[in-house]
Amino acid sequence: MKFRKSIVASIAAAGVALTLGTAGTASASTYYSFPGGQAKFTSTGEILKVWDTKAGRTGVLVFVEDTSAANPTMDKCHVLGKGKTKTCDMRFKNGHKLRIDAYSYTKLGDPDTYKLVATWKDKA
Repeated sequence: MKFRKSIVASIAAAGVALTLGTAGTASASTYYSFPGGQAKFTSTGEILKVWDTKAGRTGVLVFVEDTSAANPTMDKCHVLGKGKTKTCDMRFKNGHKLRIDAYSYTKLGDPDTYKLVATWKDKA
């Protein structure tokens, strides 16, 4: 009986060690839902994926600003059409604080048609 308990304990300990050893290698992803769309930001590689979830002529435009930099930098990602997605590869320094603003728009390039629908903070 002692022999079985020690084998079970050894297997359990090995499983915990394996889990702890691989936990640090996963990239952190954060999902956001807002009126008309969704976004997923993956900090490793600074990948932003944007979904348009609303039918009609309204698209989704997401700006990402590095607020930690001495000279703040910005990148954007946009998509138009219900069910369509777009993945954007952004370049920000690791560990920097980011401000992410999501807008709905009817005419890309015309800020008068942009409507702020969500704002959040994340890290590169």
